[in-house]
Amino acid sequence: MHHIVAIATLLLGIAVILAGNGLLGTLLGVRGEMEGFSSATLGLVTSAYFAGFVAGTFIVPRIIRRVGHIRMFAALASVASVVTLLHGMLVYPSAWFLLRILSGICIVGLYIVIESWLNEQTANEHRGHVFSAYMTTTLIGLGIGQVLLMAGDIATLHLFAIGSVLLSLGLVPVALTRVQEPDLVEAQHLGLRNLYAISPLGVVGCVFAGLGTGAFWGLAPVMAVGIGLQAGGVAGFMGLTILGGVLMLWPVGRLSDRFDRRTVLMWVCVLAALAATLALVLSRLETGWLLLGGFLYGAVGFSIYALSAAHTNDHIESDQVLEVASSLQLLWGAGAIVGPILAGILMQWTDPTALLPFIAIAALLPGIFARYRMSVSEAIPMDDQGDFVPQFATSPAALEMHPEAHEEDEATNT
Repeated sequence: MHHIVAIATLLLGIAVILAGNGLLGTLLGVRGEMEGFSSATLGLVTSAYFAGFVAGTFIVPRIIRRVGHIRMFAALASVASVVTLLHGMLVYPSAWFLLRILSGICIVGLYIVIESWLNEQTANEHRGHVFSAYMTTTLIGLGIGQVLLMAGDIATLHLFAIGSVLLSLGLVPVALTRVQEPDLVEAQHLGLRNLYAISPLGVVGCVFAGLGTGAFWGLAPVMAVGIGLQAGGVAGFMGLTILGGVLMLWPVGRLSDRFDRRTVLMWVCVLAALAATLALVLSRLETGWLLLGGFLYGAVGFSIYALSAAHTNDHIESDQVLEVASSLQLLWGAGAIVGPILAGILMQWTDPTALLPFIAIAALLPGIFARYRMSVSEAIPMDDQGDFVPQFATSPAALEMHPEAHEEDEATNT
């Protein structure tokens, strides 16, 4: 436990930052709906954020090499805070599109810096616990951000200012961390063909996880407002969905350690599709029941990426973990860019609840593919399966904390 306490200030910093970022993401959907922006437009705005997020994984490390972590950290902090305020001052689709690209670059850049510091402070034998604590903290921070939607008037600059303040405050404990300049983690990537040859199911699972969750983060608030939920209902829906993911990620992962991981992934995908469908049915009966549907979806849907990545890791050597995991993150990002665009168009053509069948299909298809893979290939022996590690798509720097990435070093040292 002492190794977690040692990095508590960094975990606190990322939690506060993500609370501000989570608030902004949900606020844009609700405010955009209030301003009369179409679902297709808001889908494009969401896609811009993930495009910036992916682009930032390439852009930020190059700048860090020239100016260092500390200067880059300060620059990203300033830009992120200003960009958050500008969203509330420039309420135009074109402005939001450009600002979301900048926001995505800034957030992934802050991830890179914070995660680099976490790597610097974490001994190899503690990386598993630290990695799990960090990934859990990201969900908790995002969940807190949803609750803050009720902290002010959506129609004013108030909530945008709160988001800006949180982004600034979250930087304080990180900036005061007394560690040496961390090493920069290189983001190496495998080609798609090679990655698919290693794990077809891992590739398909990560892409469709991005399609579903990317659409959810940007358009779930739009859907909730569209069916009549007020700010408290939207916050409850988003918060309970995230809570479901926090509560069930570990149990689902542990279950996958005891059985063929493809079987667990298949059933998780099926259950996520059923949960999204149930949320659709419940929302037609009584809008408040959407919150229950959201919780059930989060409990299984948020595990698809982690299970897909874990399944891929079962087929590689420890010296390939960083390269493969970084490639899987890019695939998730590609899905997250496309998902909001497709879902937004579908919602505009039909009605706001069309998001739910879109998410259901995005979950079901990798489940069907998992069943196909089980029919054409043998399961790997249970002894060859690695331990499940909960993970989300953040930045390549987080992958350095992945415990399996250091197994070879530990074996060499012993």
